[in-house]
Amino acid sequence: MDKQGRKKLLTGSYLGMALAMFLIVYAISFPLDEGVSHGLSITGTLLYIFTFAIGAGPVTGIIIPELSGARTRSKVMGFSFTVHWCVVYMQFSGGTVFPGACEEVRRWSRLAGFGGVSFLSALFAYNFIVEMKGRSLEEIEMSLSPAAPGKRE
Repeated sequence: MDKQGRKKLLTGSYLGMALAMFLIVYAISFPLDEGVSHGLSITGTLLYIFTFAIGAGPVTGIIIPELSGARTRSKVMGFSFTVHWCVVYMQFSGGTVFPGACEEVRRWSRLAGFGGVSFLSALFAYNFIVEMKGRSLEEIEMSLSPAAPGKRE
């Protein structure tokens, strides 16, 4: 993370996750040979797992404490990870209900929605995440404080 930078890893990870979802959508929504369709679906799934593992998974756990001030760090981390695990639980619940829900809603539309959210997350990370490569927690806190002069990077 320190060599590549958190912003670059997050942006690349979310773009990769979006590409993976759109690849799976393409595989299941267009009439292809069954073997090609299965191969594209497996490739998309593996790409999603890989790109999540290099960015969105680990960087999120590192970036939350780095972006919060020393006095509020414990409260921010407690709240953030509580929300994170609630979202994980909702995703798990949705995954267990997903096969039944596919009868009502087309599979590709739900996966395209996940891809769209990943793409929007990449735009957010690119535009709003502060790069912290090679900086101490104190330097980051100083650059994020409203009284600090200069541009946020």
